[in-house]
Order: sequence, then C-alpha cells, then structure tokens
Amino acid sequence: MPYTVLVIENEPASQALLKTVVTDCNYFPRCVSTGADALKLVFEENPALILLELMLPDMDGFDVCRRLRKQSSIPLIIVSSRTSELDRICGFELGADDYVTKPFHPAELSCRIKVLMRTAHAKRIGARNSPSLHFERIIIEPDSREVTIDGEPIHLTPKEFELLLALAENHGNVISSEWLLLNIWGYDQSIRTRTLDVHINRLRSKIEPDSANPQLIRTISGVGYSFAAAAA
Repeated sequence: MPYTVLVIENEPASQALLKTVVTDCNYFPRCVSTGADALKLVFEENPALILLELMLPDMDGFDVCRRLRKQSSIPLIIVSSRTSELDRICGFELGADDYVTKPFHPAELSCRIKVLMRTAHAKRIGARNSPSLHFERIIIEPDSREVTIDGEPIHLTPKEFELLLALAENHGNVISSEWLLLNIWGYDQSIRTRTLDVHINRLRSKIEPDSANPQLIRTISGVGYSFAAAAA
C-alpha cells in the first residue's frame, strides 16, 4: 500500500493540483479543507507526509504547524500563497521541513516530496548496521534516526536530523553552507533563503547547553558550519 500524504488546502483548484502531484508521485492523497479536520486526521491515520496551506478558513496554518510539532515529527512541507521572507522564516522556526510558494511548478514540488519522503521514510536496503555516533553527551543513531543527550531522547524534525547527521559525520571539518543546502534541501546557492540559518538555530536550541553561546555547532563566518564536539 502506498504512503498516505495529507493535503491541507481549502481552495478547490489548488487542492486538485496538489492531489494530482501526490498521485503522480505514487502516493495516496488524503485531502481536507480545515485545520481542525487536519489535526484530527493526523492523529487518527498518521500520514507519511503533510502538505499545508497557511491560509485556512478556521485557523492560521502556523497554528496547525505549531500543534503538529508538539506531538509529531511527520515530514511537513508548507505550500502557500504567502510568499514573504518573514513567513518562510516563521514556518521553518515552527518546524516545517520545506516551504514552497504558489504558483509552483508541479515537477519541482514532486521532487521535493520525493526527497523528503526518501530521507524520512525509505527503509535502507539490507540489514541496519550503520554505526552509532558518540560525541561526549550526544549519541546519534543513523538507522533509527534517534538522538539522545545524557540518555534522554530529543525530538528532531526530519530535516533537523539530516542536518545534525551531516555535521556529525564530518565532525571537526568545516562544511560549506552551499553543500548543506544542496545535499539536504536540494537548493542551489543562487536561490538560498534563510532556510539553513533557521534550522541551525533550531538545532542549537535543542542540543546546546547555551544556544546563545554555541559550542557544538560553530559558525565559520563566510563559509559554513563545523561540528566541534569531540568523538567519545
């Protein structure tokens, strides 16, 4: 049975287009028109991915995103007619994994859906035998996508986990912003937004003892970032 993708969109033409994109990706679209219906369905059916319009008739889409992220790490792409940089930043700060503005090219959205589904849900071929990564207080399990700090699990969205894993696998080295954007989001530097900056800040708030004075994820001005934790 194909994965279910929840489409939260109240405008009929946009909902129909999103449904077509999801179907063409060989996933099953489940469409709702309100935030209340979406929240109810998410916790009843546990979809594999969510496409969320921010402008809903009963509540702001940011409120939907906020409520979802309190209880779930389901991959989430905002697909909205709200195009400002502030809206993008707010969406990422609330835990969205990607942000696509309307009008969009169906092929581009299809690619973004497939990339996010692949990184978040695709099972690895063969046995799960990727080694754990140990860094002082932090343990990262690549196969189960679990992260613990001092033995306590922490909640990361799929993109936050991919970002942490990329940094941890290259600990001690500087990784350029361009490389991270291209390999985690599929973004070329020429269309860079503050996507990476926002995710770095969110990740720091979850793993740094003092996110205002980060010691684990260090910014290398004009280049990128470095994971400075020593391997255990």
